[in-house]
Amino acid sequence: MPLIQPFQNEPFSYNQLSQGTFALFGGGSINGGNDGSDNVSTTSVYTYSSNTAVAGGNLSYTAGFLAAAGTSTIGVFGGGVGGESTTSVYTYSTNTAVTGGNLSYSTYNLSAVGNSTVGVFGGGEGALATTSVYTYSSNTAAAGGDLSHGTNYEGTAGNSTIGVFVGGNDDGALSVTSVYTYSSNTSAAGSDLSYTVNNLAAAGNSTIGVFGGGTGGASSSTTSVYTYSSNTTTTGGDLSYDGYYLGAAGNSTIGVFGGGKGALSTTSVYTYSKNTAVAGGNLSYGASGLAACAPNPGVNYF
Repeated sequence: MPLIQPFQNEPFSYNQLSQGTFALFGGGSINGGNDGSDNVSTTSVYTYSSNTAVAGGNLSYTAGFLAAAGTSTIGVFGGGVGGESTTSVYTYSTNTAVTGGNLSYSTYNLSAVGNSTVGVFGGGEGALATTSVYTYSSNTAAAGGDLSHGTNYEGTAGNSTIGVFVGGNDDGALSVTSVYTYSSNTSAAGSDLSYTVNNLAAAGNSTIGVFGGGTGGASSSTTSVYTYSSNTTTTGGDLSYDGYYLGAAGNSTIGVFGGGKGALSTTSVYTYSKNTAVAGGNLSYGASGLAACAPNPGVNYF
C-alpha cells in the first residue's frame, strides 16, 4: 500500500504538526562539489508519522558542508562552504529564514549541537578544536572552550547539558570523542566510538546518541550508540543504506538519517529502542554536505 502523503502538494506549515514530529534538512551540495558552485539554500521538512517530505522555505544563504542546531521554535544553520561564518535562523511556525548573527569563526565541515538556549558549533576544516556558542535569544555568538581534539567532518549529538563531538578527520578517520558541557563551556575526552569514521551524522534523545554512516575508506552503514550517563559506546544496527556527507535529526524515539554523497535524497529511520533501521521516504531534494535539526522534546525541552 502506498504511503499516505497529506501534504505532498502543499507547503509545510508548523501548525499542521506538533513539536517532535518533524525534522528539517537544509543546504548542501547538489552535484558533489566542494567549491561552493553547486551549493543550495533549499530545505526539506520530513514528517515522521507519514515518512514523507515536502519542500520548506529557503535558507537566507547558500552553503554546503554546514551545521545546524535549534530549539522548539527555530533552527540555526551556520558556517559551510559559501557561508563560512554566516548563519540563517529558520522559524518553524512561518516556514521562513532570516540572517542571524555571525559565528565567532569562519569554517566549513563543522558540526553543531545544543539545548534550549544555546547551540555549540565546533570543529571544521583544518581539524579545528575551535567552538562558537550561539545564543538564540540574542542571535549572537561568542567563542567557546576548545574541544578536546581537533577535527572536521565529525558528527554530534547531545542532550540538555552536554554535546558529544565524535569521530571526524585529522590526517585520517578518528574514533575519539569530545564531551562539551554547556554550563562551563569546557570539554573532556569521552570514550572512543565503536568504529573509526569521518563524514558521519548523528541523532539522539536525552540518554543516547546514535552516530551513523560515514567513511573510513569506504561508504558505510555502520552505527555506534553512545550512552551519555556512562560515556560508553556499543555497535548499533546498520542503517538501511550506505552513505556519507549525510545529515540527521530526530525526536525522542527515532532518528532520520538522510542525503549523502552523490546528491542522495535517500533516508533511513533508526528506532532507538530496537537499534534497527528501515528505509524512509525520500527527501524533497537530493544533496550531500547538508545539515539537519529538529524540535525535539526528548533532547532539549524538558
